[in-house]
Amino acid sequence: MKTTSCKAERDLHLSKRQPTRKAPIRIVVADDHPIVRQGIVANLKEQRDMKVVAQGSDGDEALALIKRHMPDVVLLDLRMPRMDGLAVVAEVTALHLQSKVIVMTTFESQEDIQRAVRAGARAYLLKDCTQQTLLEAIRRVYLGEVFLLPQIAQKLVDRIQKPQISKRELEVLKSVASGKSNKEIGVQLFIGEGTVKTHVASLLEKLGVTGRTSAVREAVRLGLVQMT
Repeated sequence: MKTTSCKAERDLHLSKRQPTRKAPIRIVVADDHPIVRQGIVANLKEQRDMKVVAQGSDGDEALALIKRHMPDVVLLDLRMPRMDGLAVVAEVTALHLQSKVIVMTTFESQEDIQRAVRAGARAYLLKDCTQQTLLEAIRRVYLGEVFLLPQIAQKLVDRIQKPQISKRELEVLKSVASGKSNKEIGVQLFIGEGTVKTHVASLLEKLGVTGRTSAVREAVRLGLVQMT
């Protein structure tokens, strides 16, 4: 009896010392391109702390899978048929679901990034990111963090800090970027040359620059105009 008791106590002591294995991070992957989706899933299957519980090929299916499986993390394409990724993120947020969404896309415009983060996305990744970046994003988002690479975070900040420029000022700015003079801009927009000068002065102040060339350079950096 004594031997049995000692053995039981030893087994209990050992069981307390051995760490309990954590459940893997449960993931839903949604992308309308089968090859992309399969590649992501193949990478995740190699990880002992991750498990893909479902795959979807459009927004409607993605949302249904999220509701059904309640995954820890969702890898979601931004552009999908039937229901786009932003709408899915917004619905997950509105329903107060616990799943944390990571947007994966080929698009990196300031507007897309801001809309995704505003809708509730916890990370914004480009599809050409490294496997290490993807895995780090999943693990950090699972822990409750927001994951944004420096270049994505900078674009988000630039978007938030973008000066408030009126529709008319933007028209003038685009004309300035194309090399037109104040007189030519006035003729093109059917406004007086003095009015054009007023708009240009306002643009210089809002953009924080002192000349037309600098204004165009700053406008391009902020994504206000595009040079062809």
